[in-house]
Amino acid sequence: MKCSLCDKEAVREIPYMKMYLCREHFIEWFDQRFIRDSKRYRLFENSKRVAVAVSGGKDSTTMLHLLSQASKQLNIEIVGLTIDLGIDNGTGYSRKSVETAVKNFEIAHVKYKVIDLGSDYNFTIDKAKRGTNRPACSVCGLSKRYILNAAAEEMDADTLATGHNLDDMAQFIFSGYVYGNLESLSRNSMVNPPERGYCVKKVKPLFFTPEGEILHYAILRGYPFIYDPCPYSSEFGSVSQERIGDMMKSMEAKMPGTMMNMVKTFEKQIRPALHDIYSRDEDVGRCKLCGRPTTKDREICSFCSIKNKLAAKQ
Repeated sequence: MKCSLCDKEAVREIPYMKMYLCREHFIEWFDQRFIRDSKRYRLFENSKRVAVAVSGGKDSTTMLHLLSQASKQLNIEIVGLTIDLGIDNGTGYSRKSVETAVKNFEIAHVKYKVIDLGSDYNFTIDKAKRGTNRPACSVCGLSKRYILNAAAEEMDADTLATGHNLDDMAQFIFSGYVYGNLESLSRNSMVNPPERGYCVKKVKPLFFTPEGEILHYAILRGYPFIYDPCPYSSEFGSVSQERIGDMMKSMEAKMPGTMMNMVKTFEKQIRPALHDIYSRDEDVGRCKLCGRPTTKDREICSFCSIKNKLAAKQ
């Protein structure tokens, strides 16, 4: 097929827009959409320093470079964050992830910080998998949220950007409907202001960007990223989420634009209604061990509880 904007051969179809684009026009369109969405949804309004969480995968890597390219237009400073989660399980997964993230920080000329879960907090996800009865993904998610918030504050960032894409959002929304996790859905937004004792705003710049387009863009741009899946992605809960994701992709293939419509409808109409129902002024407590925010009825936050449990077993 020919590009819809010129006579060159198209490399990418955008089915929900009935458009074909050549390499140059796809990259140009992708870049312009990123800036347009960032401004339209006021992602970086009042932001000065943005901490970009990079795992080494295609999504966060692409987001890093997009933000680095657009930083002057958006009037923001970029700093990088990556975590060595200590996931190995015979694959060297975390080592490769960190090496790739650092390589991209250096290519983008972005100052960065590497947080090592093992040396900085005395446990790894591998150890947590063996030493707790919680799924590895649960401990990993909790650890990343805790560490990224704390590290962003330490780097004097007022905003934290993560690489969640359209497919992630559609899967999360659908899962929320299926399993009735409406309170979690009420907090799932493209922009989340600081809340419950935290100081950093959280944004998802790729909220409306399909995963396939991100992958194609990263390849065309030549960004280094890891293809390897996490070795714990075969756990039961992860498999269930993956099946929901596959179902959403199948529906998208048959009816292009389904995921985009679902996520946009959710963000504009459903989430605000859920937020009105579930938002409440909560008294926030402080963990007596680390001083970070926690619910008022807990003396020790969930992260420190896991860390203490694992320390007791050593």
